[in-house]
Amino acid sequence: MIILLYGKDTYRSKQRLNELKQEFKNESGINERFLDAKNLTFEELKNEVLGLSFFNEKKLIIVENVFLNKTLKEEIKEKGKDFLTSENIIIFYEQNKILKADLLYSFIRKKGTIEEFNFLEEEELKNWVLNEIEKEGGMIGDSALNLLCEYAGNDLWRQKNEISKLIAFSKEKITEKEIKLLINIETELNIFNTVEAIANNDKGKAIRLIKKHLDKGESIFGILALISIQFKNMIIVKTAEDYRRTSLSPFLQRKSFYQSEKFSLEDLKRIYAKIVEIDISVKTGKIDEKIAIETLILNI
Repeated sequence: MIILLYGKDTYRSKQRLNELKQEFKNESGINERFLDAKNLTFEELKNEVLGLSFFNEKKLIIVENVFLNKTLKEEIKEKGKDFLTSENIIIFYEQNKILKADLLYSFIRKKGTIEEFNFLEEEELKNWVLNEIEKEGGMIGDSALNLLCEYAGNDLWRQKNEISKLIAFSKEKITEKEIKLLINIETELNIFNTVEAIANNDKGKAIRLIKKHLDKGESIFGILALISIQFKNMIIVKTAEDYRRTSLSPFLQRKSFYQSEKFSLEDLKRIYAKIVEIDISVKTGKIDEKIAIETLILNI
């Protein structure tokens, strides 16, 4: 048996993987194996799939990153027919993009099972968030639910974290005020203004805005992290076929798209690399954190 789990929504695909693992573990005498396929050979995979276990147990073999190994994919297509009829269970788990024209995808589609996890649509997302809140014993009104979905969007990893935080803080029903307080959207908005100043080549303004963050007691590392995240977001929307289908929240999609229009992709990548470099230099003591911001702004 072969199962392929993949898609942009890695939270739900990982959740499904865990469900399948538990389901198969409930069968008596199943032996779980994990393989990273980046450097895996066909013979190694074949020995796992078709070889007998020590106590002749049925095996659950989880294989990640097989679509990154071109040679292995070709050999599975050519010599892996016995995998389809094996009593052992193979789960190919992918967090990378897969083309449906891919030869391995076509091979699995013939007799295997394929489950794709795309981002949830607006109403599906609201239902998912509401269900998670109720599962944790919380409550939320419609307007607060809309705001939470707007802020955290289709990043279900973040949604889950924000939900747990909000329920722990909320005394009764989660409110808009609590969401605005705990998600700290104001800081993110200020970072947008800083990035906007950088885009307009107004380095003086950018430095002044960042110093305001520091004056409020915010960490230099937190500020650098937020700036790097925003440049990463712009790279995501810049390289996406449709920025509205990315995992970013609708709020971040719009802001990142319009800001990314002021940069070339090459500039975004260069600036992002420079931010990472400055961050490492501060953490290793190569640059004093008091001059890190000026160093960053003047170098981009």
